[in-house]
Amino acid sequence: MSEELEGKVAIVTGASRGIGKAIALQLGLDGAVVVVAARTEEGSEDKPGSIGETAKAIEESGGKALALKVDVTVDAELEALAEKTMTEFGRIDILVNNAGALGGQPKFLESEPDELDFFYRTNLRAPYVLAKIVGLKMAEQGHGVIFNISSGLARLPDPPGPAGAAQPRFGPSTVYGMTKAGLNRFAAGVAAELQEKNIAIININPGFTLTERLARIMKDADTSRMERPETTAKAVAFLARDPMPYTGQIITARELADEHNL
Repeated sequence: MSEELEGKVAIVTGASRGIGKAIALQLGLDGAVVVVAARTEEGSEDKPGSIGETAKAIEESGGKALALKVDVTVDAELEALAEKTMTEFGRIDILVNNAGALGGQPKFLESEPDELDFFYRTNLRAPYVLAKIVGLKMAEQGHGVIFNISSGLARLPDPPGPAGAAQPRFGPSTVYGMTKAGLNRFAAGVAAELQEKNIAIININPGFTLTERLARIMKDADTSRMERPETTAKAVAFLARDPMPYTGQIITARELADEHNL
């Protein structure tokens, strides 16, 4: 365990598994107190991992963590998340908006508005709302950094071909990419305003990452060239130490890791 983020308090959403869990663990290893926020209190075969397991892993590594059950699509729960963190620790230095919806999406002409709304609420509205809630706390304390987990699909469409052919296991990614593009525009748009309050906002592109879920789905595929969650985790922890030079940018985790030997 290092002390590079000693005294900092971080909230990580979607931290029961995957990239969010890796980020929470890395921040804990670097000395931050980590609020582990997600919906899953008990893991299952389909969805391994839980907020309790992540918090326990942080504590077993010598860190400090608090597990909180949160549905990011419910504004009241986002408010409660921030308030509970302030009550317990008195500050919020780092917010990682990682929770997101991914998965099979229907073809455009077969889709329903509710399906669009689900991705919008989870991937764009929730990070916006939580960033506003936490941003006000950060402004009062005079500093902070907000990370949003983006995606290369924000700008790269599925390759030409039959609908869904580019990602046969997941379906078309148009709606997912739309929400991540919005997240990129959000960060770029509010960076100057937040900088006046000494708050940085940075979007991270993790690349195509081998999470637990994808490892099960792609068990027979060659995944050797896929990114690992730990790469994004190390990028976030590195940027959290001195975030302001990167505010408003979209940082590709692999490129940052290679540049700084993370």
